[in-house]
Amino acid sequence: MAVKPFQVKMDEQAHKRLKSRAAQFGITIGDMIENLLASFEFRVRKVYDQIEADGRIDSIYLDNTIVRLLMDKDQGNKTDEQFEDELKRAVKAMRKDQWAPSIKSGEDCPK
Repeated sequence: MAVKPFQVKMDEQAHKRLKSRAAQFGITIGDMIENLLASFEFRVRKVYDQIEADGRIDSIYLDNTIVRLLMDKDQGNKTDEQFEDELKRAVKAMRKDQWAPSIKSGEDCPK
């Protein structure tokens, strides 16, 4: 995989903290950002495993909901119970809208 330089706009204090954290681990800022993203993506996957999505649900809406809920929870804006309730509502809404194809023949068709 190619490694390319990128510029990222961020608050100066956030950059100082990021640089300090990277130095603690003896890695570059880029590697630290990748590690933080990977850590967060593992958390998202854990939620998908928790709701037993296993590829049956492919939804940007659900993915955005999970990410938003995790960030709200991290910031202290959601309790564990609120997180679980909102997640259940989002999953229920997604599953309700899923159509399962079915081929009917002969006696299966309404008359």
